[in-house]
Amino acid sequence: MPVGRLVPVFAAFSLSLAAGSAGAELMPWDQGKATGTARQLEQAAHDLYDTFYKQPVPTVGSGQARAYQRLKQKIRGIRTQANQLAGDLEKGEGQEATLPAYEDLMQLVRSARDDARKVFTTQGVAEKATVVREQLNKLGPYYDPNYESLKPVTP
Repeated sequence: MPVGRLVPVFAAFSLSLAAGSAGAELMPWDQGKATGTARQLEQAAHDLYDTFYKQPVPTVGSGQARAYQRLKQKIRGIRTQANQLAGDLEKGEGQEATLPAYEDLMQLVRSARDDARKVFTTQGVAEKATVVREQLNKLGPYYDPNYESLKPVTP
């Protein structure tokens, strides 16, 4: 197909994307609520980290060892990013200034969720992950007008 014929197709596609997000808006920024939620997220991420490290480590030949190590690193990163986000908000930085930290955190969360499907975790880890997910679901609408609530991870 000649390039000239593709231009209308791309234009129509672009317009459909814009129309789909045109009505979406961020939740009105509330520094106090965002900071409080980020503090709760920070504590929940710390609890998840501690609980994950206390669970039994898969044996090398189990097929889960590599995924476990990746997930371990990502949970450590989630704890670190949650700490950074809460600290920045506590210093009075607003939505725009903390958006990059939030986006980095969510990228880690999405990646960790993929790895979590491949690793057996204890009930305690699942419970702590639920608390982290609940806090992220409260915080998400402040940063992403199209935020979709995170659901529990299923294998």
